[in-house]
Amino acid sequence: MNFSIFLDTPVFFDCIEHDRFRTIPGHANNAGFKIHTSISVLGEAFTQMHERSDAIRYITHLNQLLEDWCVAVHFPNEHVRVLCYQMGEVEIDTRMIREPTDRTHLAYAMAYHSDYFLTSDKNLIKYRIPKSFGEVGFFKPATMPLETFRDTVLYKTL
Repeated sequence: MNFSIFLDTPVFFDCIEHDRFRTIPGHANNAGFKIHTSISVLGEAFTQMHERSDAIRYITHLNQLLEDWCVAVHFPNEHVRVLCYQMGEVEIDTRMIREPTDRTHLAYAMAYHSDYFLTSDKNLIKYRIPKSFGEVGFFKPATMPLETFRDTVLYKTL
């Protein structure tokens, strides 16, 4: 199996805060899914975790999850740069107009050709990318919350 999963920032919080979520990426990893995220997701997660009173607990758990799930971390490349720029310039879906960070995370997933983008952000799940992206080989991954991924994708592969 060569499917890949991109994890958005809220997924890490969900997995740290709720045991029922924590096992989903682990099972996906064991089933052969490649798990990815970006340096921008980790930066956002670290910043939000650092602001909490129990920051050390969150940051320690984040580090452990990255190791347990064998998460690959992506860094900017030319495709990420172009996709980020285009998503800011070609606004066909105003849901994300004030969410440049979320669009950046999605650009990483698209640039690295992730099959699935896991997030609990409802606006990001519904966000429509410009059709012109598909013409040059970039598509929005199937975007869904962890539980939907587990129920509709993961259980069917196990």
